[in-house]
Amino acid sequence: MKIEKITIDKFEDEKVDSNNLPDSSGTLKKKVGLKVVNDEGGVFITDTYLDIVDGKSVDDYTKDAYDAKKSNIDKWMESFANIGKTFNPDTGKIE
Repeated sequence: MKIEKITIDKFEDEKVDSNNLPDSSGTLKKKVGLKVVNDEGGVFITDTYLDIVDGKSVDDYTKDAYDAKKSNIDKWMESFANIGKTFNPDTGKIE
């Protein structure tokens, strides 16, 4: 199984607290949501809050969001490793 595509799901400024929860008196951050689709149609959406930097491009924010969530994306992909395999109760093994 492999990643088919990654698209931007959200790209907005939002005030958040230190736990990245919405807070009208919090710090303004860039919220970048990524939608990851694997080649079997599975979907994983992950949001990242990044510090806003003057002159930083959409590409830069998106790469930073991806880098921050890469391990989560990898773990999600790994969760499919045994899906569809057959367990044989007689041998106690997956075949």
